Parts: sequence; structure tokens; C-alpha cells
Amino acid sequence: MKLVYDEKLMKYIILFENFTKVKVKDAYLREEGIWFVIKEGGLFKAVGKSGIKVKKLESMVKKKIKVIEFNDDICKFSVNLMYPVKPKNVEFNDGNLEIFVEDSKSKGLLIGRERKNLKGLKEVLSRYFEVNNILIK
Repeated sequence: MKLVYDEKLMKYIILFENFTKVKVKDAYLREEGIWFVIKEGGLFKAVGKSGIKVKKLESMVKKKIKVIEFNDDICKFSVNLMYPVKPKNVEFNDGNLEIFVEDSKSKGLLIGRERKNLKGLKEVLSRYFEVNNILIK
């Protein structure tokens, strides 16, 4: 699938890369803000000490920013994507991603109102991996 970015998103990517000196793998302009997927190993450099770089960027673009570190392992990448929710365990079998959480609050945060968070999770994961279904248990 060919990725196409609009001019606005390209400007955000360039701003992020110039400000943090970290290469962006992918970016999503979402209702709740901008999600940047960065190369593995660049998270601390991108966020800065105590999140200072992200806070400055948020004030510059007037949007919430989420920085997600990419990983070739779907389970590790999905944990990075779900942060700050911490699942007990994540398993991937036959195209199905199973996420095990401890309490109903975490389950609700992962699903979101009208399944919005779950759809966003599947959208991002489907760009890199063959994901048929996401199950939260």
C-alpha cells in the first residue's frame, strides 16, 4: 500500500525531525492530536528530558503529540502504541492480536468511546503487520 501524506502532515513531520533530530517512520494526524512513529532507539532523544521537547512542540503546533517507538516485533510495538496503558501480556497468533489487561479501567481506555482507540490501534498496526482482529481480554 502506497502512503500519501498531505502538505499539512508533511510540515509537521519536517518540524518534528528538525526539532528533535530523530527520523520519523510514519505520522498520523488524528482528532486527538498527532502521532509520530519513530525509528527504534530514538524515543528518549525525541521526547527529551522530562518530556521537554514534546511539550515545546505541542505549544508550537497547538496539538497533543504522541511519540511511538517502532519495533519489528508486533507485541512490543503494540505495547509502545498503547502507552500509558500497560497490559499484562500481549500475544499474536494467526493474525489475531490478544491483549490481556488487569482491570476494567484499562480495558475501557484501550477500547475508548465508540471503539475509537481500538480502531486507531488497528489502523496503525495494520500498516506494518497482517492484523485481522484485536481481542482485549
